[in-house]
This record gives sequence, C-alpha cells and structure tokens, in this order.
Amino acid sequence: MAFFFFQKKIESSKEYSLEDIPVFSSLTPAEQQLIEKKARLVEYKRGDIVYEEGTPSEAFYVVISGRFRLFTKSRADGEEETLMYFYRGDHFGEASLLTNQSHSASVEARRDGVILKLPKEEFLKFVNEIPAISLHLNRSLGHRLTKSEGIRSHREVKVAAFMTKKSVADEIPFYLNFSAQLEKESKRKVILVDFVYPSDAVFQSELGSKSEKYFDLAKEEANLGTDLKLYLVEHQTGYVYMSVKFDDSSGEVDRKIGAFVTLLSYRYDYILLRLPNVINPSAYKLLKHSDLVYFIVSNTFEDLSDGGKLVQELSRGFGFSKSEIRILVPENQSGDMIPYEEKEKILGMRVFSQLPSMTERPERYHATMRYLARELAGRLLGLVLGSGAAYGLAHIGVLRVLEKEGIKPDIIAGSSIGALVGGLWAKGYSADQIEEIAKEIDMKHGFFRLLGLRDLSLPHHGFFKGRQVSRWLQKFLGGQTFQDLNIPLKIVGCDLFSSEEVVLETGSVVDAIRASISIPGIFRPVPYQETLLIDGGVIDPLPVGILSEMGVKKIIAVNVLMGPDDRIACNRLRNRRRKRKMAALSNKNVIWKSMISGVDKIRGRYAGNIFNVIMSTIQFMEYEMATYWGNQADILIHPVVHEGHWAEFYSPDKFIRMGEEKTMEQIDEIRRLLIE
Repeated sequence: MAFFFFQKKIESSKEYSLEDIPVFSSLTPAEQQLIEKKARLVEYKRGDIVYEEGTPSEAFYVVISGRFRLFTKSRADGEEETLMYFYRGDHFGEASLLTNQSHSASVEARRDGVILKLPKEEFLKFVNEIPAISLHLNRSLGHRLTKSEGIRSHREVKVAAFMTKKSVADEIPFYLNFSAQLEKESKRKVILVDFVYPSDAVFQSELGSKSEKYFDLAKEEANLGTDLKLYLVEHQTGYVYMSVKFDDSSGEVDRKIGAFVTLLSYRYDYILLRLPNVINPSAYKLLKHSDLVYFIVSNTFEDLSDGGKLVQELSRGFGFSKSEIRILVPENQSGDMIPYEEKEKILGMRVFSQLPSMTERPERYHATMRYLARELAGRLLGLVLGSGAAYGLAHIGVLRVLEKEGIKPDIIAGSSIGALVGGLWAKGYSADQIEEIAKEIDMKHGFFRLLGLRDLSLPHHGFFKGRQVSRWLQKFLGGQTFQDLNIPLKIVGCDLFSSEEVVLETGSVVDAIRASISIPGIFRPVPYQETLLIDGGVIDPLPVGILSEMGVKKIIAVNVLMGPDDRIACNRLRNRRRKRKMAALSNKNVIWKSMISGVDKIRGRYAGNIFNVIMSTIQFMEYEMATYWGNQADILIHPVVHEGHWAEFYSPDKFIRMGEEKTMEQIDEIRRLLIE
C-alpha cells in the first residue's frame, strides 16, 4: 500500500493511500508506488486558484481533500459562471492535456484542501503504459466536455449502468422510481434507456404508453442530426424513457454505441442504461461508457458468488473501482437468507444497500430511493457528530437548529456520545425529545440509571460492565437494527488489539452505541466477532473520513472537544471563581472559613481522580485528530462550554444552548452549502 506524507504546513503524520482514489484504486502496488514517486501534494487555501482559464495545461490533478470549483468568466460582463464542483477522489485537467489545448475554465479552492499534482509528461506516459488509468479516463472523459447547440462547453454528464443477475422482485419499478427520484432531486434532464428487447410489458403499463417503437441501433445512425422524438416516452414526473434494440454483426459495435451515448450526452444530464440480465458483447461495450454500475443481486449463494466474479471482471476489464460499483440486495427474497457479513465475504466488497420491499416497507423503500438518487446527483448531505462525553450534549442544540431550518441530513456518522445522540435522531426522536431523554440523567438518579452498584466490575476489565447503559438505551431504541432507522447511520468503534477503526452499520443499534462509548478503563470492552471494541473516539473522534470515502459531497461536522486554548480559558475561569470565593470568606468567622477551605481542598484533590485522568488524557489526544478531520468538512461547528466538565451529564442546558448558538452563527454558510 502506497502512502503520501505531507510537507510544509501539513503534518507529516497524516497519510493518504492511493487505494482510496478511484482513478488509481485498481492499479497494482508497484504502479501506485511509481505514481507516488512522480507526483507531489500541493496544499490550497480557500480562494486559491489552481489554474486560470486560458493558461497552458501542465499537470493532471486529483482531489485528495477539500472542495474545488470549476468556473468560467463571461467575455461580455466578466461575471463568473460555476460549471461544476470537484470533491475527494475527483480528477480534472486531463482534457486539456490529452487535446494539448489551454485550459477552457478556471479552478478555485472553495475550502482548504490538498491536491495530488502529476506533471504533464508523467501523466501522458502513465496513460500510455498503465491500461487501468486509460480505461478509467476513457469512461469519464467525454462526459465533462459536451456540446450545447454546437458549442463546446463544460457540462458534467453522468452515465450509470443497471445490471441484474436474474429477474428480481420489484426490479422494473426500481428503475422507474429511481429515474423519477433522480429527476426530482437533481432538477436536471434524465433519460432511462432500456437495452432489453423486447421491453417488458411492465414498463409500458407503468409509463402509461402502449407504444412499441424502439430505436434500432443496428439499422439507424446516431449523430447530432438524429431525431429521437419518435422513440421517447415522457413520464409524468419529467424523466424520459427509450427502448433500444441492438443486434449488430457488422463489427461496428464500438462506434455505434459510442456515437449513441455521445448523442444522448448532448441532450441529457443523467443517462441510465438498463443492461440485459445475460450480459452480451454489446452490454460490455456499454460499460465502457458508464461512470457507475448498479448491480442488483438476489440473496442466494449462487447469485452472490456470480456477483463477486462480475465485480472482479468490472475492476480488471473496465477499471471500475469498488467505490464506483453499487451492490444492491433486495430484502425478503426467496431462497437461502444469508447474513449480511457473509454476503460481503462472498461478493468481495461491501453491500451498498439492502433494498426494502416496495409493498411491505414503502416508507423505507422511498427513503432508500431518495438516498440513491441524491448520491448520484452529488447532493448528499452528511452530518458528523463527534465524541466528547457530556460536552456532546451540544449535539442536541445543533440538531434543534437543523430541524427548525428544515435541513435534513441524508446520513449521520457518530463516535462515542455522537453515536448515542445520532442514533436517537436517526431512530426518529426530535431534538426536544432527545433533550428530555438527556434530562433523565439528573444529579439524583443519573448514576443509578447509567451505572449503578450492580454494574461495578473487576478493575482489570474496566470499572463498570456497561450493562446498565445498554438497559437504559433499550428503553428508547429497543431491538432497532440499522436497517430500521429513518436515516442511515454509521457508528465508529476501535479494535482493542489491532487499533483499527471498525465501522458499525449492521445489527443492533444499541450494541453498536454501547461499543462506541466504551471509554477505556471505565467501561468493559465489547465483544465483536473475534475481537473486542473500545470507544470509537480513541481512533476517530470526528468521523468525517467515513462519509467522505462513501462519496458524501457536503459534510457538516460538530467537534465538541476542548482545545488547548479552551482549556486555558477554562482553567483561568475556574481560578477566578476560586479567588472570588476566597475573597468572600474574609467576612466570615474562622470556623466557617476553615470548613469552606477544607471542602475546597477536598475538591482540588478529587480533581485528580482516576476518571478525570483517563478522560482528560484521552480527550487531549482526540482533539488533535478531531481538528484535522474538522478541517476536511465543509462546515465545522465547534460549540465549547468553558464552564463545563466532561461528566456534567446532569447539566444539559448549557451545552445544548451553546450548540444552538454556534450553529446559528453558521446557518447562512450552511444554506449556501446546500444550494451549491
């Protein structure tokens, strides 16, 4: 595995792997190392220009972190027009390099970020010598440079292929509902092209059309002058359906399919290709023009095994990275029901989504459709809730503001207290309801509700077993699994033995939260598969990277941890209060002064107890990691209460209020993020 080490302003301890970058992920380790030697990392601050319109092309650029804007200026009035945004894993600059032309637009950093820069000579050499790179570029290059009314311009077009191993329940309604939802979420032109001939009767009935007209690609030419109106069926939601027949024996498969997809790219922003269940040579040619593949596979060992083989073929033969393949497994399929983890072992990659039944779980089905459509449209909004013990009660205030503003995250990632609050919100509890739950942990009953004498454990495991916390969580989450939640949720744990991050996203939500809040030394580690899990904040206190790797384009992160300056301010505030208290004792009698002074000394000694030592030490380390990942988010909210303490679960009001205040301070910035 090849890693890059930062230089200059970036800390040398931060690493990036080329395996996480789609254009490089299918390369061999030796090829990745070769690119690492020739490329360099460049840091950009918000507002920096990567290159300007009209300047000569000199490099190939890949976004490692941050968000970058491609824009051009009108010659008439000089006003800027934003063409598209680039996020982690996206690449740009290749069109100018391959055509040997100057840049036709400018690129600006919209927030702090890092770009991998590969010089022109090395890039052209790698394109010629490494097939996987050229395969990847061939699939995506033509989708950004299109023509509008005969004029060459920038417009990103996405092409997605749909494949199934065999007929799957709700398969056709899935294609139609996905197309409709994509039109709604993107507000751009969508076409669903059916390469299964003859087309299913279900399509005709769902579309409300009995037309059997199809475009015969073997007999007709697809060029800029081709009129497709005769073959198009417009759905009432706005997207367009088209049936295509293709049985070519003239050896012009590549040319005709390429010309056809290019023709569609001039007229539509999203091209959805439904491929035959039995993949024929023509279908494979279509894959060469696709950016993403959605593969629907039923829940049987045979289909999953065949799916795993196809995934390998897509990677080797077409340069698809695993992040460009979506495995969808419908729920409630007939046949052998295979556990989630076993599915992923058979497939050799993670299952992107379990598709709920459209008839049995309509709400979950439509929520899944919305998520998939927003993901393809690049409009996913992620919310990251960090660790911080009682400081994390500020998350409730953040959620309250988002609710009032009608801002609905598509996915949540949480660590420790962030996992707890995020889990309740994902279940459907409102911020007000979560506040009432938090207030159950008052000064009088809090200890016995969360811990209690029966929960005491032998110290070599941890002071508390954690069973009481699980019982308390069961009151609100019951037997909920991740698949039952209203919002997708990712919870972070840490492998005690390997120190690896473990992302919990299946099974019991209560068990996952219990693992993520297992503070080392305080709670017992939680058994998980063949290992033990401890507090997720130890390894990832602000799990921005999890959502970024999933392709979430817009991320709001909430870091509640105190930094060094915050701790200094907190200590000064504590000392000032102590001095005022001692000054007030000047008018008291000696006995009264001695009593209060004695209590103050006891409190001072108590401040160094084992629990404070453990928590403060952990949070010192977590803050550095959280700061780094917070800089990778689009919006960072930092609600810190200087008068607070990590154990003050019995005083939620001040934390919640600070969460509200800090979120309101950035609400305009959040609104701008949503419309970009």
